[in-house]
Amino acid sequence: MRQSLVSLALSLTGLLPGAALACACCTDPGERFEQDVAMGDWEASEIAQVTPTGPARLYLSACGLDCVHGIADPQSDYEVAFEVDENGLKLALGATGERGTIVFPWPESYTWFGTDTDLAAEGGDIYTELRFRSAVAGSGDFAQEMAQEAELVLSGFGNSCITLRSFQGWILSVSGAEAEYRLFGTFSGY
Repeated sequence: MRQSLVSLALSLTGLLPGAALACACCTDPGERFEQDVAMGDWEASEIAQVTPTGPARLYLSACGLDCVHGIADPQSDYEVAFEVDENGLKLALGATGERGTIVFPWPESYTWFGTDTDLAAEGGDIYTELRFRSAVAGSGDFAQEMAQEAELVLSGFGNSCITLRSFQGWILSVSGAEAEYRLFGTFSGY
């Protein structure tokens, strides 16, 4: 009987979660995925650890500030601070938020995208994006009468797991009846 239990234990060793987890986050050459994922506490807790570096920059095409709508007195860049909790992300713009805030509630789900950008390599980091869509509300220079549609993209290079190191940059695109602009920046802490 004891011999049977030892044999069973040894044969199950390969089936234990620890053995599978050793490479659960590994990436493979040529890897690419895109999937819709239910928003959970894990994502919010990882995102809460990031800190914007430098300013939030306003995207300006060839038409400059003439193509920016929905920001009173638009600036090319803003000091920015992030506040993240289980409900969403709040961007405070300007020193201590005096230019206004943008509140982005977490949606029920988001799109997780990843792809190998160095197809000649033998695996390693992949480019990843977490794409969130929600309606934002603003205050101060970013105030609108009604909430505007927005997409928040958090991007970076990492492995096949969503962790702090997955986030190196962010883009917030706002477009609706009253607003059309894009802010972007980088993160530290990864």
